[in-house]
Amino acid sequence: MKPKTVTSESELEERQKAFCDEVLFRAAKIMTEDSGAPMPLVLDRILTFAAAHVCKIEGSPNTAKAFRVIAGKIEAGIFHSITGESENMGVRH
Repeated sequence: MKPKTVTSESELEERQKAFCDEVLFRAAKIMTEDSGAPMPLVLDRILTFAAAHVCKIEGSPNTAKAFRVIAGKIEAGIFHSITGESENMGVRH
């Protein structure tokens, strides 16, 4: 495998991603701790917000296609390392 070339653009993008992740984490924490909203409601609102904005930018068909790609990656186990699910069984340990 060829090592990824690090450029100032990729470093900037990584910093921007980390910043956005931190903002989302803090926002979710505020929603759950300050308002008492349950995490499933918070996640519903975040996903709905994201889906609506992607639809506005990319159109509904492209957004649906992108969500299907993401769903495939989830089913394939992209988050198994953090969920503790077995790659073969899709269940938590």
